[in-house]
Amino acid sequence: MTMDCNERIFYYFNELTKIPHGSRNEKQLSDWLVQFAKDHGLRWIQDEMNNVMIYKDGTAGMEKHGAVILQAHMDMVCEKEADVDFDFETQPLDTYVEDGWLMARGTTLGADDGVGVAMMLALLEDDQKPHPPLECVFTVMEEIGLNGAQGLKKEYFTAHRMINMDCGGEDKTAVSTAGGLVCTMTRVRPQEKWDGNGWKLTVSGLKGGHSGGNIDKELGNANKIAIRALRELVKNELEVWIADWDGGNKDNAIPRDCWIRFASQDSRKVRKAIEKVAADVKAELKASDPEVTLTLSEDTTIENVYSAEDSKAFIDFITVLPNGLRAKSMAIPGLTWASENLASIKRRGSSLVITLSLRSAQKSWIEKMSDELEILSGLYGWTCSFDNGYPAWDYKEESVMRQKLAELVKEKTGKELKLEAGHGGTECGVFCEMIPDIDIVTMVPEASGAHTPQEKLNLDSFQRTYALLCELLSRLDA
Repeated sequence: MTMDCNERIFYYFNELTKIPHGSRNEKQLSDWLVQFAKDHGLRWIQDEMNNVMIYKDGTAGMEKHGAVILQAHMDMVCEKEADVDFDFETQPLDTYVEDGWLMARGTTLGADDGVGVAMMLALLEDDQKPHPPLECVFTVMEEIGLNGAQGLKKEYFTAHRMINMDCGGEDKTAVSTAGGLVCTMTRVRPQEKWDGNGWKLTVSGLKGGHSGGNIDKELGNANKIAIRALRELVKNELEVWIADWDGGNKDNAIPRDCWIRFASQDSRKVRKAIEKVAADVKAELKASDPEVTLTLSEDTTIENVYSAEDSKAFIDFITVLPNGLRAKSMAIPGLTWASENLASIKRRGSSLVITLSLRSAQKSWIEKMSDELEILSGLYGWTCSFDNGYPAWDYKEESVMRQKLAELVKEKTGKELKLEAGHGGTECGVFCEMIPDIDIVTMVPEASGAHTPQEKLNLDSFQRTYALLCELLSRLDA
């Protein structure tokens, strides 16, 4: 299958790939959406955060029906392969189709959540498909803490029912999602001059993935693997002087790559220790991350390092930081209930900065993990702050929208609608806080590899999901 841009959902998705729209870089796309509304004679609001709301009256016979919110986010996660030269702030994505799947060469695709944006645009321009009044919401900065949604105002909306297009599937809908919080830890220490050679340790070949949906898959974390290697040097009574660190980029992505530049004494012992950790990690991740690789190379460019004492303190602290699955739900089989992702470690000037993402559907678990990190930070002399918090979406037993969707899925596919409780965060929780009696369902086409360069979108599923959306809207009662 090819992507025929005469099909309007394909046309609009293709347009999105030409406009840079990573988190915090949505202004160009936001303005483009406003121009779309103007061109089609639709009422619109663009707020100070660059969220855009576009309103369309109900079609003939449905003008007086209750309005429906359609919602998706503009921003995409910008991840690329380490060897790919690509600027997400200026360049269009390089897309191609293979075996019915749309992908981007060497980068994320932005199907999360370009599919929702494209479906709304196709529906807004179509004057033939029946629907009630629509309140279409295009939010910004979803991927970094649902920031755009949390800036919305209740007066933008009259609707008490909503279709979110960021999770679920063709025959499944989300019914609850996790809340979250981002923790940033910083340690400022002076560096000293280094006169001699050193090393560069690179961790690569990991799959990575969404830090909500994939955190329970026992995937390798590049930062944790790298610190394990340095800890092995310390255990072998070698002094270590850390010069630089760069691991991970996004708090909502499990880090796939990491490198550390450091100095140490005995070349033979250094190589032997790294080889041991590489073999151990390879064996441990054989099923989940078989391509993991640790590469050690000589580095003659090191000029400044942290002292051996400070470096050991860094190694000890990062070693004991929690990462991964913390708790499973005992009420919903398979549901991750609490987790932490050691998302990134960066040297910024004389500081090391660590970012962790905390998630849970239960607020008390977020508080518990936050307390633990505050205590650890204090013990090791790090500053600790929390931001980008977002609420969980709690399950509601009664839902007219869910009943309507279930009937439609059964009619079209013969399948029962699957209900999913997820560990990722969605803007549904924000809308529930803003409009407490809102009734929400979710739908999204088949895609995989979110937040990684392996992201891909099934085009047949994209078409079917759009048809399902249109049919559901046509059947909604007043």
